[in-house]
Amino acid sequence: MKTRNSILLAIAMLLLPVIFTACASTSGPKVVIPPPIVGASISDTTHSGTVKGTMLEGHTYYMDNDFIINKGDTLLIQDGVTVIVRGASLTNFPEFQVYGTMICNGTKAAPIYITVDPSKRTYKNLQNGLWGGIQCAATSGDLIIKWTHLEYGGGAGSSVGKGANAYVIFFQNQNSPVANFIMEDSWVTGATDDPIRVSGGHISYMRNVMEAGSTTSGDGLNIKSGVQGDAAFNLFIGDCTNGPKLANKGGLSQTNVNFYNNTMVTCGWRFVGGGRAGSTNIEDGARGIEYNNLIINCYSGFRLVNNPLADSADVAYDYQWCYANNDTSMANMYPGANNSGCEVPRPNDRCDTKNLGAHNPMFAGYNVDAIPASIFNTYPIAWAAMDPRENVMKTSDSRGTRFSDLAALFPSTSSFTSNFNLQSGSPCVGTAYSGPTVTTPSGKVTISVPMAIVPLKSASNPYGASLANGNGGIQGLGKDFGAYQTDGTGNQQQ
Repeated sequence: MKTRNSILLAIAMLLLPVIFTACASTSGPKVVIPPPIVGASISDTTHSGTVKGTMLEGHTYYMDNDFIINKGDTLLIQDGVTVIVRGASLTNFPEFQVYGTMICNGTKAAPIYITVDPSKRTYKNLQNGLWGGIQCAATSGDLIIKWTHLEYGGGAGSSVGKGANAYVIFFQNQNSPVANFIMEDSWVTGATDDPIRVSGGHISYMRNVMEAGSTTSGDGLNIKSGVQGDAAFNLFIGDCTNGPKLANKGGLSQTNVNFYNNTMVTCGWRFVGGGRAGSTNIEDGARGIEYNNLIINCYSGFRLVNNPLADSADVAYDYQWCYANNDTSMANMYPGANNSGCEVPRPNDRCDTKNLGAHNPMFAGYNVDAIPASIFNTYPIAWAAMDPRENVMKTSDSRGTRFSDLAALFPSTSSFTSNFNLQSGSPCVGTAYSGPTVTTPSGKVTISVPMAIVPLKSASNPYGASLANGNGGIQGLGKDFGAYQTDGTGNQQQ
């Protein structure tokens, strides 16, 4: 497969220094592979301006103003790095301006954090946009993000390309051939508009968590024209409008993305525009697939939009699993004309529009009935009126318990859990579609799943797309519904 590997592959062979050291044990010599370094090491005192080279493993850096990665330069952030944005004010939202290539190479054991001062890491601040995010120019290189937490972003910075944006990540690429956006095993926590917007380029968006996205408008993963690739095994919880969305808007080549095995929980309840809120949708000339998705207590089910019309003849969708503990969600499982949709039930859907509480997915540690139905039936509902169990995962990380103010603000949430793995007896286990291809309604297009259009991880390309076990590759359709697979190959976030 021929693909533009951008600056990434051009430098890959330079990034694998191997040091052989003697060892006194009977096991013989050991091979030690230190974290790769691109260019010069960056000192801990770098606070703003042009950056290139490598932020070193385990170090903490401070960001007082924009970090600018110039065209032709690469910024590599090693595992365990923390970047603290501390220059934010009402008129200054520091951001990464990416004209070159940016690589965040965290690991499960030592993730990267790009965040704010500890005193500001509160639930109340999730919608305040305390820094300007990662903003890529239309002619940037690749953006690679692995095992990285992006927290409290979405402030409208100076941005690049089209003026001040309020996205945590804006990847846009109109090059020919295109650049690559690879994001794996990462988190976006809090936003003010779309947490992630992609316009042009090749994409592999796998096994991520999107939580508490945007206030009154915004999709968790908003994909515009010119994008091709895969988005699967992601958890979207508490997004304002939709979780993932496809729209062929922007004047580039036709959007074509595979959406499969995603879990969407309590999405769509804050959007104030009416007729667009839901869980996931395809619209405005875009095409792609929607398979094996779990849709839990969202304002609506999957929407195949008729105004502006999607490329419906070449959109393949089936095997949606829907659960509703409230009348609104149940009535909107197939949104139809009331919500600008033209989708129809598919033979393998599990979406009951008459029996409330049907098809409980049986999560290992998340109560789908914990939030009263009366709360869900209020639409649109303001952020401040929502129960945090609708918006964030309850978890701890390497820094300890998140959201220091949560227990004081919402005492009822002290005992809730957020384990979205499936119990062994779940009806979602082993009943999803796992074939390697799907055929669109026109019968003219057979789609390979995954598309796997981005560079894959290999010995000579350590930053390509990889499976959950670290090997090169992109996982296809999972046999279980949703993002978490019982064989351990899906989402890894607890």
